[in-house]
Amino acid sequence: MDRREAISRVTLLLGGALTTSGLGAFADVLHTEGSGSIPLQSLAASEALIAEIANTFIPDNKGVPGAKAAGLGPFIVMMMQDCYTPDIQKHFREGLSKVEEVSKSRFQKSFTQLSLKQREEIFGVFKAEAETPRKTEIAPSHFFQLMADLTYLGYYTSEIGATKALRYVHIPGKYEACVPLAPGQKAWAT
Repeated sequence: MDRREAISRVTLLLGGALTTSGLGAFADVLHTEGSGSIPLQSLAASEALIAEIANTFIPDNKGVPGAKAAGLGPFIVMMMQDCYTPDIQKHFREGLSKVEEVSKSRFQKSFTQLSLKQREEIFGVFKAEAETPRKTEIAPSHFFQLMADLTYLGYYTSEIGATKALRYVHIPGKYEACVPLAPGQKAWAT
C-alpha cells in the first residue's frame, strides 16, 4: 500500500463534515497526480472581493462581527488552494469574474463598492441561477453554492462564529439531546 492509498483509506474511515460539493473535490485531490493547481497569488489577488462576498452572506449584525471580521478572505483562498482541484479553482475564479461583471453591468461599480442592498440584489441573480436544475450531476456546484458552503464553514468554525454568533461553553457538561431555547437565544456551538 502506498502513501496516497493509505491517506485515502484513513480519510474514508474517519469521515468528516464535508459538504456535498466539497466531497467530490476532496476525493479528486487525493487521486490527482502532480500539483497543477492555480498559483495562490491569482486567488490572493481576489481576496478583498472574496471577503466582501462572504461579508454579504454574514454581515455584522447586532454587535456580532461578520464574516470579514472572522478573516474569511484568507480562509477561503487557503481552502481553495489546498483542498480543491484545478478545475474547481478555475470554476471559482470564473464565478468571481462573473460577480464583478454583473456588478459593473447593473451598477457601474465594482462589487466591493456596492451598498449591502445592491449586493443582495446581485445575490438574488446568482441564487436563482444556482437553484435551476443542472444538466448533469457531474457538473461542479454553482459558484454561489460553493462560496456559501465555504463561508458558513469558515465562519462557524472560527473563534468569532463559535463564541459570538453561537453560544459557546469551553467545557460542556453532560449531553442533553434536546434543550429548549428561549426566544432570541443563540444556538450552541458546543
